[in-house]
Amino acid sequence: MFTMHEVRLTRDEQPIEGNVMVVAPFGKKALPDGTTFDFDWLYTDVISPTVIEAGMTPVRGDSVYGPASVLNVVWRAIQQAELVVVDFSCRAPNVAMEYMAAKLIGKRMIYLAQSPDDIPSDVRGLRYIPYSALYADMSHMCGELRLQLEAVRQEPVQEMALIPMATKGTVPARARVVSVSREFAVVRADDGTHGVLGQEDVDWSRIVADMTRLYAVGDVLDGAFELQPTGGAKYTLIAGRPNPWQALAASHPAGHRFTADVHSVRDAGVFVRVTGDINGLVPRSTLPEGVEVRPRSEADVSVVDVDVRRRRVTLKLHERLPAPTPIRQNAYPSVLRAGDRLEGRVHKALPEDEGGYILLKVEGRSRPVLLHCSAMSEELRHDLNAGEVERDEIIDVEVVSVDSSRDKVLVRDLPEEVEDVGTAA
Repeated sequence: MFTMHEVRLTRDEQPIEGNVMVVAPFGKKALPDGTTFDFDWLYTDVISPTVIEAGMTPVRGDSVYGPASVLNVVWRAIQQAELVVVDFSCRAPNVAMEYMAAKLIGKRMIYLAQSPDDIPSDVRGLRYIPYSALYADMSHMCGELRLQLEAVRQEPVQEMALIPMATKGTVPARARVVSVSREFAVVRADDGTHGVLGQEDVDWSRIVADMTRLYAVGDVLDGAFELQPTGGAKYTLIAGRPNPWQALAASHPAGHRFTADVHSVRDAGVFVRVTGDINGLVPRSTLPEGVEVRPRSEADVSVVDVDVRRRRVTLKLHERLPAPTPIRQNAYPSVLRAGDRLEGRVHKALPEDEGGYILLKVEGRSRPVLLHCSAMSEELRHDLNAGEVERDEIIDVEVVSVDSSRDKVLVRDLPEEVEDVGTAA
């Protein structure tokens, strides 16, 4: 239960354009008529698709990333919401508390309920969208919700803060990692400014599952501090870069079929370039029997699911087209620096009993870069020793050091994040 006295209600987050916070009961609940209703299903299969169709992003408290307690995470999600959808069904205490928190700072809200008796007595008279488990009622609710999302979004913003809200600012700055955990890294700039780099602020193409696989204490990053009202700051590597996921979900709906380059083949399955830096996964369990797919070939695939919140695309493979794709024109600088991220094409791979390294050809260099086994992820190191790293396979890497006098570049790999990826039907 969300209890006010357990959370310090200080405004320290700015609204995120397009975020729709859904405040509703969790799990299966008993209704007054004795039936059971699954509110998780309602959020996943009914409300979320409706919000996405309206061009916005659905959010629940359990989907907000950050190093905080559950209660503080819910408060953070409420602050970040552009709009809030409140479902009073079953008169859940946590819903009432979260409604009051959102009301306190003037959030624009839309209300749902299965019965007028669900509305708390002290706020009776609210205009709400009724619904039930019946198909016709549910369909009517979806239509009304979509219309209200569009209408309420046009209403003037009149949010109030518990403390004066400072103007949000973004300050580009180089910073050094001073501590790192799976969930986040703490960085410090030369002027002493500290910030937290979260899993969702590294790369728009994905949410990093384990920050320790990318960063170590002492690493220098080129990003920006986003100033917070409390005087603190978060650190981000994607400042000024638009979020591509809503557009991707619109351009690649479920069932959309297209041909694309195979980026890499791993234990989890086949990664296919969908758009820009975003790869989709064909889970290995869904690959047609006997089909062999190689990096840099083309694949005929269709979209199974685009998970905007987790930044994941699940694909289905229909067939493989054998013609290799041409190597792209030089997209990298001729002078490399530590921290540069590249795509390397395997030129030579030797297991640890023969040297333990991979030589990678990268665009813009005639001499390969070196990926030593000590700088490999566990997955890639296993593949190397098992003889499963193939010539011309594409590997994402980051430059660790550059020795200009010997023209020697050392890199480490950036493994794909594939935890909890669902399989295609």
